[in-house]
Amino acid sequence: MLEKRIEAYWDGRADSYSELIKREMACNKKQEWESLLRKYAGKQDNIKVLDVGTGPGFFAILLAGMNYSVTAIDKCEEMLKQARKNAMAAGMTIKFMKTEAHDVALPNESFDLIVSRNVTWLLPNPLDVYHMWYRLLRPEGKVLVFDANWHLHLSDPELQQEHDKYLKLAMEKGYQQRISPEQQKENETIARKLPLTYEKRPLWDEHALRYCGFKKVEIQNNISSLVHDEMEQVLYAASPMFAICATK
Repeated sequence: MLEKRIEAYWDGRADSYSELIKREMACNKKQEWESLLRKYAGKQDNIKVLDVGTGPGFFAILLAGMNYSVTAIDKCEEMLKQARKNAMAAGMTIKFMKTEAHDVALPNESFDLIVSRNVTWLLPNPLDVYHMWYRLLRPEGKVLVFDANWHLHLSDPELQQEHDKYLKLAMEKGYQQRISPEQQKENETIARKLPLTYEKRPLWDEHALRYCGFKKVEIQNNISSLVHDEMEQVLYAASPMFAICATK
């Protein structure tokens, strides 16, 4: 089953992924992400937030530190273990839940804000998830999606050439792969089974969110210069990170 395969893969990467977000917490990325979140979410206190696919808790910790009331979900127990440890170390109170993004057993209109980072590309059923998020949001609530066309190159030969060119350039500058060849192979095998691997985003998301009923959809097509360091800007030049803000 694909969902179990995804869960097993990310459980296996929980420790190393946690170390990565600890480094992000300790550099200027933390401030850049906070600025972006404030820009879209607003500055009022006591906003109720759902962090979907929290992983080791990076967004959840940032948002709790901004005086928001945070619930964070993930399908991977090992990721949640790391998130709980990281939240405790940061002195943050966050409600963590193990659940699928499309099956959040909480009441309608529970949240003012739903956020995700590098999660939606992994969804086997993204339209169902966007419908779920619409249900969970209060009137005028917002969804924030930060993601990229991480694996579009697998179905686009020209983009594959661009991807390989920038990977080679990054490695010449000293970049070292963070995952093993076996993990890379499994990651790509999973990606080939996922629908958003074959869609050009964020255009697909804009249409999907409007179909689900969101009345306003704002898009920044490239935020890489804001949230990626110099090496990452080279490495991910063929798949820049985008930001979507959809209002119910």
